[in-house]
Amino acid sequence: MLLLSNRILFVKKILPALLLAIVVFALYAPALQNDFVWDDTALTLRDPLIRSWRLIPEGFQHFLFTDATPSDFYRPIQRLTYTLDYAAFTFGPAGYHLSSVLCHIGAALALLLLSEELLRLFGVEERKRRRIAFVATLAWAIHPVHTAAVVYISGRADPLAAAFGFLGLYFAIRALRTNGAGRWLLILGAGALFLLAALSKENGLIFLALWGAILLLKKNWKAFLPATAAALFVIVIYLSLRLSAEHVPPPTLHAPAPLLVRPILAARAFAEYTGLILLPINLHMDRDVETHPEGPSEASANSAAWRELQTLLGILLIAAALYWLVRSRKQDSAISCCLLLAAITYLPISGVVLLNANVAEHWIYLPTAFLFIAAGLAISRVALSKTLVASALAVWLVFLGARTCLQTFDWKNQRVFLERTIAAGGDSVRMLINLAGLELHDGQLDAAKKHLEVALRKEPGQPLAVLNLAVVAIRQNDFATAHDLLNRATKLPLVDAQAHELLAVLKFKETGEIDLMRFRLAARTGPPNWKIERRFIEALDENGMTPAAIAELESCLVTQWYRAESWQLLSRLFSKNGPTREAMEALERAKAYDVHLMEHADVPQP
Repeated sequence: MLLLSNRILFVKKILPALLLAIVVFALYAPALQNDFVWDDTALTLRDPLIRSWRLIPEGFQHFLFTDATPSDFYRPIQRLTYTLDYAAFTFGPAGYHLSSVLCHIGAALALLLLSEELLRLFGVEERKRRRIAFVATLAWAIHPVHTAAVVYISGRADPLAAAFGFLGLYFAIRALRTNGAGRWLLILGAGALFLLAALSKENGLIFLALWGAILLLKKNWKAFLPATAAALFVIVIYLSLRLSAEHVPPPTLHAPAPLLVRPILAARAFAEYTGLILLPINLHMDRDVETHPEGPSEASANSAAWRELQTLLGILLIAAALYWLVRSRKQDSAISCCLLLAAITYLPISGVVLLNANVAEHWIYLPTAFLFIAAGLAISRVALSKTLVASALAVWLVFLGARTCLQTFDWKNQRVFLERTIAAGGDSVRMLINLAGLELHDGQLDAAKKHLEVALRKEPGQPLAVLNLAVVAIRQNDFATAHDLLNRATKLPLVDAQAHELLAVLKFKETGEIDLMRFRLAARTGPPNWKIERRFIEALDENGMTPAAIAELESCLVTQWYRAESWQLLSRLFSKNGPTREAMEALERAKAYDVHLMEHADVPQP
């Protein structure tokens, strides 16, 4: 009897979860062969705060992109996972990709638990809710629109926030049918998980709204007081951590869309997302639904016309979604609840709220989860042949899985990623600049210049394009052009420090003199930039001013004490005239802040 009970438990609980994990891992397994791509280098190769477990508390005191263009992203849990990855895999990308895939699997398993509990809350029969929960979770987990959140190491914030949030919501709903101390433990657990979700990605806070929406729909006023207390606990702790963290505001490169334009962009975004969900064929990063006229050309006119048609389609689709929501509210409370949860998670990324883009594939990671549960419920109520429905669903799932597996290869390395993204329509200015940077690295100066000129035609005066064109000119020994471009770049806040640094480099190439004053100006311009500061310190040392270089470096270490590379450089400067106690102490500090320091001591930093 006990054996039979264990078998039933295995079939009902463990087998679906195991099957889900195996399928997801198999589809994303090719990603383990991929390299670091795009922002991965900033978050994994250049972030000094992931190099040692001793720096975990300090990681909570900084926003992401410590040694890159500043951001508004406060995600210490994401950084913590990179700390664990670095300890285990150093700079091996396969390990980082494995962690990302496992995070997505964890999110899928948490969604499976949540789906069953949510459907149970609305009285869906056990066998039916298990079937719907499994199919909806499977469709969500293997949908190719989520590859940007899974295959892209920097996109790990989405599955992390989702895993904690889904599990927290499961605890919160489970507490509604639990009494005594167990109920309070579940509520406390839910609050802790929601806090972890918010510290993984800002949209993790949305789970508090989902919790409140469920209680409102069920009219469970008794549970509102503890839920409100837990929500306040999460918000207060989150804000106390975020507001006290060191934060350099990111530069504003584009004027925000006017208020009257946002509803148009919201309609286009809704149509764009609908197409990506139903038929995810053309997938790429840096999507954009704004109209960018480029003169009175036929191509520009056609592009504008298609965007207007997309606006009309978006309005019709929004109307259809609202009709479905209103109708289901009268006929099926479970579908209505799932649609409402999908709408709540979608609202922040709908285009109404100002974000760093107007549309992005990975933004619908959360909304699609609840949408698929609602769709699963709706399909189960369709009066059609079960065989026909099952066959159509199976074909769609196979298509999704195959498309996901193929999409992982688009992230193989930086060149493949950039070229395929641009070829698929993601030919944004920053993609062109990144491709130009790659061509510069490979010595393809003419190709780099071509991409940068296209970027400047799209966005005249783009700071990074101007700066990189100056680099091309320097390498081509076109010093007059380089001077013009760099003098222009010194007036652009995003790249003014780099422009001063390159002017010093240019003077050295022209005259052989080290322009210490220009290096100093570069180091003092804009927010702290370790790469520029290091160049200034090395220039001081090379010019025979080692004591001044040590003093400059020690002043940096007052505020940026966590940088192992700085302590290592200080040790080398102290050791110029032989080993000293100060040199040994500095080296020991460097080892303390980088657990793999000696393994890559001679590896050039990116």
